[in-house]
Amino acid sequence: MFEQSEGMYALPILPEAYSQLQSTIQDVMDQQGAEYATISSGSNTSTVQLLDLNGDGEQEMAAVFLRVTSAEEKPLRVCLFRKGADNDYRLTYVVEGDGTSINSVTYEDVTGDGTLDLIVSWQMSTKVHILSAYALLDAGVSELMSTTYNESYLVTDLDQDGAKEIVVCHQDSTGDGANLAEFYDYNGGVMTMTSSAPLSNGIYGVYSMVPGKLADGTPAVFASSLFSGGTLTDVMTVADGRLHNVTLNKQAGYSEVTSRVDTGVSLSDINKDGVLEIPIPVKLPSVKEGEESEESVIYWCQVNANGSLAISCVTYHCQADGWYLVLPDNWPENIAVARDDSLSHRGERSVVFYYNSGEEGQEPKPFLTIYRLTGSNRQARAMLPGRVTLYSDSTTIYAASLEEGVWDCKLKANELAQRFFLITVAWDSES
Repeated sequence: MFEQSEGMYALPILPEAYSQLQSTIQDVMDQQGAEYATISSGSNTSTVQLLDLNGDGEQEMAAVFLRVTSAEEKPLRVCLFRKGADNDYRLTYVVEGDGTSINSVTYEDVTGDGTLDLIVSWQMSTKVHILSAYALLDAGVSELMSTTYNESYLVTDLDQDGAKEIVVCHQDSTGDGANLAEFYDYNGGVMTMTSSAPLSNGIYGVYSMVPGKLADGTPAVFASSLFSGGTLTDVMTVADGRLHNVTLNKQAGYSEVTSRVDTGVSLSDINKDGVLEIPIPVKLPSVKEGEESEESVIYWCQVNANGSLAISCVTYHCQADGWYLVLPDNWPENIAVARDDSLSHRGERSVVFYYNSGEEGQEPKPFLTIYRLTGSNRQARAMLPGRVTLYSDSTTIYAASLEEGVWDCKLKANELAQRFFLITVAWDSES
């Protein structure tokens, strides 16, 4: 947000309009013997953050993150400066925390009063954090909660009461306990853990927590973890005020229906209907007999209230070239796929789709090729006979050629562009 001056621990240089704020921050730093503190993760990592906490469209607060080098206890500081009627900033709140650094910071309304509250993850060590939430009141700072965790957390409104709750994930490090997700809700001036739900056994790292919805529209938390042989997603909702892991197979001890090989494809609302889908890869047969295929199609599945999955659509994802194709219903059981990079030295990379009848003695037959074209002659190559353009930008053209007579593929060449998409950035988590 702001330019950083020379020196690792120097104060960021603010725009000239904020010279009074800059001077006030420097005075506080000098008085406390402080340097600025780094924020490791999340979407709010700037050392100085201008905030609109009350939602009136005006940034009335500035948050500054500092470390007091001489402090033996709680050396980390979040200093909040409020802008007055004279447009001068004055130090209004100071929040102190322990740890080696600040892991993440977010601002959410967890009390339901319409004003954003401060949520800080203090990093104690590589895998140990303290998560604290604070209400910034006229009377001062009120700590709403503080809990230790070793995996991840998410702030979202699961019970649909208009205020957000916090779901905190813990992995058992003793070998004798259980992996847990805890549900913190606000009541009577504090946030308390009102319930918990088991996470899958055998996970070794929650790498993503994102909000989403079940197929029926129920708000849910999708917590994806590394798992033996790949990854899985625990899906949690709140019913009757309690947190439930709807995908957990109690007999198996893990969310068996979402367990999958990691293809690098992330959760997404693939069909843009407001419901988050989980990508379940299914390996395709090899084009060459006797060889194992490395290609898969992705079954995009919504989660039902009972934890079962419902298929929304099927895609082929080409991670290497950054695109995916939504497949007609009759394709997944009848195709094989192979790359052809024989002309990559000329800026042409391609993926070839084959009709695979599955009949003995029948070799797969190519019927669709999708090209990624780069270089100065990409326009000419995109216009070769039989090719149609799917997408183009200033450096790349995606084109395709379709042999409609090979089999009844239920698709015309002029319909391909409607099913072709670029891969975009994955959904993110809090941390």
